[in-house]
Amino acid sequence: MGDYSYLPQQSKEHFKAHNKNNLDFIELNLLPSCLICFPIEEQSSRQFQDFWNWFLNKHSAETYTAYTIYYFDQAYFKDNFEEKNNSINQLLYSVTFKQQPPDFEYLNYQIHIWIAAHQATETPFETEEESYQTASVFDFLSSKSNLSTQTVTSEPMTNDPMQANILATL
Repeated sequence: MGDYSYLPQQSKEHFKAHNKNNLDFIELNLLPSCLICFPIEEQSSRQFQDFWNWFLNKHSAETYTAYTIYYFDQAYFKDNFEEKNNSINQLLYSVTFKQQPPDFEYLNYQIHIWIAAHQATETPFETEEESYQTASVFDFLSSKSNLSTQTVTSEPMTNDPMQANILATL
């Protein structure tokens, strides 16, 4: 995956081109995080709004664009892992951050977990207990940020059937 560190410089050059109306430069150097190039023109889905509230607070995100919404929807509704992964990568380049973000591979992994947990819990909650269990599952999944370094077995990593079901979808 690419390097975020070049993006602030690329952003400066891009916005200078907007200020000078240098359309040739802009067309050749579209910036997915530019609200001028990718304005938000329609209402986003409930799933995106839930995602953005989480991402904004958890990862010091600042702004998103229509490009972000498009690639979120692509990632959220795709079953193919590679397509979902590519969409999440594109989404990450369309977000501006208040500070240097964590490694994009880590963010990609966190978004995969968020999507899996959100999809598993999209049905309305019957009780407050179910709502609490969902929060516990997400906390559990988020705490497993080093899953790739653990031994993979066919056995669930938990005795909780709800958590085991979500882990099976990852």
